[in-house]
Amino acid sequence: MLSLQNQRQPKTTPLTDDYVTSNTVLGYGINGKVVQCTHRRTQQNYALKVLLDSERARREVDLHWRVSGCRYIVNIIDVYENTFKDRKCLLVVMECMEGGELFQRIQDKADGAFTEREAAQIMHEICAAVDYLHSRDIAHRDLKPENLLYTTTQPNATLKLTDFGFAKETFTSYTLQTPCYTPYYVGECAFCRDNHHLVSS
Repeated sequence: MLSLQNQRQPKTTPLTDDYVTSNTVLGYGINGKVVQCTHRRTQQNYALKVLLDSERARREVDLHWRVSGCRYIVNIIDVYENTFKDRKCLLVVMECMEGGELFQRIQDKADGAFTEREAAQIMHEICAAVDYLHSRDIAHRDLKPENLLYTTTQPNATLKLTDFGFAKETFTSYTLQTPCYTPYYVGECAFCRDNHHLVSS
C-alpha cells in the first residue's frame, strides 16, 4: 500500500472523537462523496470526504495535502485512517466552501455572462492554482467549473481548486500518458496517442 509522502500522517484515532458528522451532502468527487462535519470544540463546520483506502485514494490525499497551503486550493485540515464495517477508509477533513461551485454561479447569471473584470478575476485565481501545482510538478487533470469552489456566497469570495482524484505527479514534462477527462470538458488533445505535456493538463 502506498504511504503518504507528506510529513503529516493520518490520525488513527476515531474521527468522531473530534468531529460530529452529519447527513448533509455537500457534493461528490471522483472517488467519494463529501458531507458536512462540525468540530466538537470550536463548533466550526468543515467538509468531510470519505474515501475507501487504496493506492489511488492515498495518492489523491497525498498530492492534495502537499499543496493545500496555496490560497487558491481547498485546504486540508485533518486526515484520519479509520475502519468502518471492516473496510479501511481515509477521512479527509477540509475547509467548508460555503459559496458553492463556479458552475452554479455560471448558471445563476441572469444575463448568462460575467463582466470582463469578473472573468479576469476567475481566470487569475484558476491560473494561480494551476501555476502553484505545476511549480511542484503536479498535474490536476480535471479542471472544470464543478471542481472550483467559492469560500463564501459573497461576490468577492476566493475561488479554490479541489478534487485531486485524477491528479498525478510529473517528474518529467512528458509522463502523462493516461487520458483523463470529464466528457463535457475534454479537449481534443486527450484523444491523441502522444504523451500529454504538463502544460496541456
